[in-house]
Amino acid sequence: MTGVARLGTGTPLVGRRDELRSLSAALDAAAAGSAGAVLLAGEAGVGKTRLIAEAVGRAQAAGFVVLTGRCLDTGEATLPYLPFTEALRGLAADRPELVDAHPTLHRLLPGSRPREEVTAGERDLGQLRVFDAVLSVLSERSAQDPLLLVLEDVHWADTSSRDLLFFLVSRLGGQRVLVLASYRGDDLHRRHPLRPLLAELVRLPAVTRIDLAALGTADAEQLVRVLADGTLSDASVARIARRSEGNAFFAEELVSASDEGVPDGLAEVLLARLDRLTPGARRVLRAAAVAGRRVRHERLAAVVGLDVDELEAALRSAVAHHILMADPAGRSVTAGDTYVFRHALLHEAIYQDLLPGERSRLHAAFAALLSPGGAGDLGEPGAVAELAHHALAAHDLPLALSASVRAADEADRRGGPAEVLLHAERALSLWPAVPDAESVTGVSEINVTRWAAWAAAATGDPDRGVALARRAVELADREPDPLQAADLRTRYATRLLELGEGEEPRQVVAEALALFEGAAPSGDLAWAHAVAARAAARLDDVTDAGREAYLALQVARTVVEQGLDGYDDALAAQADALVTLSVCEEALGRDEAARTRLAEAKELAHKAGNLGVELRTFFNTGISLLDAGRLDAAVAEFAAGEERAVATGTTWSGYGLELRVAHVLAAHMRGDWDDAESSARIGAAAVSETVATRVAAAALLTDVGRGRLDEAERRIAVLTAARPTDDQVLLLLGQAGAESALWRGDPGLALQRIAAAREGLLAWDPHHLAGIMLCAIGVAAHADLAETGRVPRAQAVAAAEELAAQGRTAAEKGIPRGAHLGVEGLAWLSRLEAELARARGDADAPRMWADVVAAFGYGDTYRQALARRRRAEALLHEAEALVRDADAAGPAAGRAGTRADSRAETRGEAAAELRCALATAVELGARPLAEAVRDLAGRAGLALDDAVRPRAGGAVLTPRERSVLGLVAGGLTNRQVGAELFISEKTVSVHLSRVMAKLGAGSRTEAVSLAWSRGLLDTTGS
Repeated sequence: MTGVARLGTGTPLVGRRDELRSLSAALDAAAAGSAGAVLLAGEAGVGKTRLIAEAVGRAQAAGFVVLTGRCLDTGEATLPYLPFTEALRGLAADRPELVDAHPTLHRLLPGSRPREEVTAGERDLGQLRVFDAVLSVLSERSAQDPLLLVLEDVHWADTSSRDLLFFLVSRLGGQRVLVLASYRGDDLHRRHPLRPLLAELVRLPAVTRIDLAALGTADAEQLVRVLADGTLSDASVARIARRSEGNAFFAEELVSASDEGVPDGLAEVLLARLDRLTPGARRVLRAAAVAGRRVRHERLAAVVGLDVDELEAALRSAVAHHILMADPAGRSVTAGDTYVFRHALLHEAIYQDLLPGERSRLHAAFAALLSPGGAGDLGEPGAVAELAHHALAAHDLPLALSASVRAADEADRRGGPAEVLLHAERALSLWPAVPDAESVTGVSEINVTRWAAWAAAATGDPDRGVALARRAVELADREPDPLQAADLRTRYATRLLELGEGEEPRQVVAEALALFEGAAPSGDLAWAHAVAARAAARLDDVTDAGREAYLALQVARTVVEQGLDGYDDALAAQADALVTLSVCEEALGRDEAARTRLAEAKELAHKAGNLGVELRTFFNTGISLLDAGRLDAAVAEFAAGEERAVATGTTWSGYGLELRVAHVLAAHMRGDWDDAESSARIGAAAVSETVATRVAAAALLTDVGRGRLDEAERRIAVLTAARPTDDQVLLLLGQAGAESALWRGDPGLALQRIAAAREGLLAWDPHHLAGIMLCAIGVAAHADLAETGRVPRAQAVAAAEELAAQGRTAAEKGIPRGAHLGVEGLAWLSRLEAELARARGDADAPRMWADVVAAFGYGDTYRQALARRRRAEALLHEAEALVRDADAAGPAAGRAGTRADSRAETRGEAAAELRCALATAVELGARPLAEAVRDLAGRAGLALDDAVRPRAGGAVLTPRERSVLGLVAGGLTNRQVGAELFISEKTVSVHLSRVMAKLGAGSRTEAVSLAWSRGLLDTTGS
């Protein structure tokens, strides 16, 4: 990948807020005459240089003189005082007279004077004279300006430089000097010469130590996002951030290499550490790398074959050089010690550097150790999975297959679907290569495939789950057991429903019921009826859904009461049927009865241990509350279900995903945008494109609302290019995409996106209820075109009326979840009518926008604030219409005072609406809305606390006068200015007369010129 920003070359500093505060405090103290030193420690690549660059920039902005010296890794060929030579060279160029006043300093500046001019006495000056000269010249320079002395990489400093550093720091006092010295903490082995110096320095009162730790998860992701510059998906960003473990250099290298393996350049840097180790230590590290990120001492000892003293010496060397470290957690698990690689990428680099034969041999040794009869303990959690990994890498396929199946079973018993999928799919890939695989494993291929299908769906890959479930059906059809084939068809239909399919699952479960015909009641039969009910409900066939749900309840209760086969499955089927019946109850308008059934279903599902059904009850309860406008309760329900999914490893299962997306959207609607953003974060989870697309689309609304329009546009482009077919993704792309375009001032693009979304939704429902919302936003785009004059008003109104009619049709013919259109649909319908009134320029618009404000009052604070802004705009138009009427009637009409009072009252009402809208926008962080409100208030001459603030030096003009003059400067006529500011042309003329009088100008043009020269206007005309 090209175009990756290099650290320190324009890349913004990410994180490091506490460290910057400490450095800023040290700079402030030095500027005030309290000298100090800061020791900046951190591992290689963690960001010391970037932080120093930020500190240098701040110092220079504050008037500091900055001198920089760098230490170099020159091995034995050290040059005394190298960093100070570089620093003093800069001082000599800036103030040569200061350096010349201290002849001793010329010993540190080779070439600054001809050698013959240096006297024998000067050459014999002792080290103390040099130290004193350096301190003196720095003190003298700081008397003129505060001084920052930066010494980078002092872990490579020569002995003389270390001594000089201690001398300077120990004598800091009232000088205006700050010494900033950086070093690599991970390079300081036990006998490193810098260690004793640091021990002395940190005791000094003027010294502050800053340990620069790795970036936290959020900051690491932000850094990767900056480096990638929009070229990586959110999942890739999170994965690279995780692999980098917060090391900025590692992150940069991984982004450059597109996150494939360990890049060659980075591997060379990491492996260079091994060159300083003994052969025995390198041998131990190679074996440890094969074991994994962590390795137990006794296993390592058994594989490498070194005697106790050699092994301990090798490990001591690896720990001293910061490659391995003792893992305290290991001691709590076993009696033996555990070692862990300090960084995952260091482990990967060493592993990648192994020769193929060497790698296979070591894997075989670990596999033999873990095999039955070996020294390992297969009863220890995770040991079987470890055995499967080593056996496969050692090419022992039968052992790898049997261990993989056992590992999948162990993961299933421990409730880890992600691990079930990993081991089950590995077993399926090995199955054809191992003769008589069923005898080797003790299970059938059908059962392993069924495990994998469930696990794929539970961990965020519904497409893979469907494919595996279909494969299980194909395998079952080769067997003579019709009941097994029926059961697997039911499971296949369930996977299809989770993927959002409609007609196919109904057909598949019908095949299952046909195979069950004549069979005795069982948990599997109850499940088949429950899934048939769910499939019918998906197709809005309430009658068939209710019939199948009651059949499921009948069979399930028979199984439970008679203690027949499949007790837990029967309980779960009963719970699932109750959820479907709740959907039927809502369709008949019996909402409370529906929620009663859901509560019963939740209890049954939990008792049965069926997570899928339990999560379905959380989701349906939340949706029922959402439709009723009970946002707080809905969000709480979604969050509780989401928490349950996370706790059981099913975060990205069918209903785990539904809960997450619903939580994001409901939190956005409720106005808890921080919660919405947090819930939309996938992180490094390995999810399918389907899951990533759904979550990314849900996150768009908050991105757009908060004004991250560039980021939103990139995401919209990516999602649109993927040609989504999911109805929720289509409507979110239409809604967020259109709103983004409107905030950018491009109503034409907004209409294109609305049209694309509505066309895509036709495949789902010709009267999809989301059409109300899409048509409302589309009518708003037509209103913008009419108001800006880009399209003749009559043409814009005609198009808006056509779109409004289609929105009304969606409301009339669409199928709501309940018996009637919910509060959200009604609110959008109200907005559609108000936007149409705005397009027409109706005088009744203020009342209609008041209806919209009330309609969104169920809790959607953002949409309500948008409506308040539009109502204020309509009220301001109404107020100015009163002025125009008064001007037309003239003073003889005798009603001017009444109109003036009415105008003032109307403007006051508009100001109140704008204050409410602004408060909401500020609370949400809705920058575009806040800016739009402030702009409207500024043009109307309304003060909204922080909405209108005069520029420094501009108090001679009132805010309204500056607004008028700014528009005049933009070339507008008095009439155009009046239209823009909602005032009459006559009022504009009055304001201009006052401006010219204040500025002493004889014309509009001269007034503009004088205002520019006095700084009373800026480029925005404010």
